[in-house]
Amino acid sequence: MSQQLLNQEVEKLASQTKESIQNVQKIALSEAWKILQLTTAIVVQRIENIVSDLAGKDKKQLALNSINGFYDTVFVVIDIPFVPNVFEPIIHRYVKSVLMIMVGSSIDATVTIFKSVGIFKKKEETS
Repeated sequence: MSQQLLNQEVEKLASQTKESIQNVQKIALSEAWKILQLTTAIVVQRIENIVSDLAGKDKKQLALNSINGFYDTVFVVIDIPFVPNVFEPIIHRYVKSVLMIMVGSSIDATVTIFKSVGIFKKKEETS
């Protein structure tokens, strides 16, 4: 049930993002990364609030899966500077792979920051 609620939240976020960038034909790689960073923070926080019965590594995998789905929904084409348009579709999947690796690290950093500033309480504090 909680994973279904998370999926609905991510779908809503993807829909809002698509609406806000609907007039943009291509998104620059740097802009895509900024959007993914914001999405990561939102998804991590939603998972912490909604899915309390999973271990940290399982929450991370859930976050990666959700953000991967968000990426597929929102980013049709990412503009890569200095690469001819004809080659962009060919390397697009590699760009996504690199971005998703970066998202994995960003999830870890986000959780650490949220814990250190008190957004997430440590397990012993909530007992």
